[in-house]
Amino acid sequence: MNPTNEVIAQRLRKHANDLARSGSNLYRVRAFRSAAIAVMGLHGDVTEIVASGGVPALERVPGIGKSLALTIAEYVVANGLAA
Repeated sequence: MNPTNEVIAQRLRKHANDLARSGSNLYRVRAFRSAAIAVMGLHGDVTEIVASGGVPALERVPGIGKSLALTIAEYVVANGLAA
């Protein structure tokens, strides 16, 4: 079963919270939170975006940079959802 945008966003927020608790760079924490908001704002399914366009397609989403696009794609692939 494909994770929904909400599930991916929750995972990004959890990662942001973990980073914040460990004293990580504030900009990195904000980047993960921003990406979670961006994923929730998508009109389409993030798993379909990854399946059809991969990391480059995610990079075109405002609020998702290169590194976070790769992280999100890894979340999707780790769940066996895209090649």
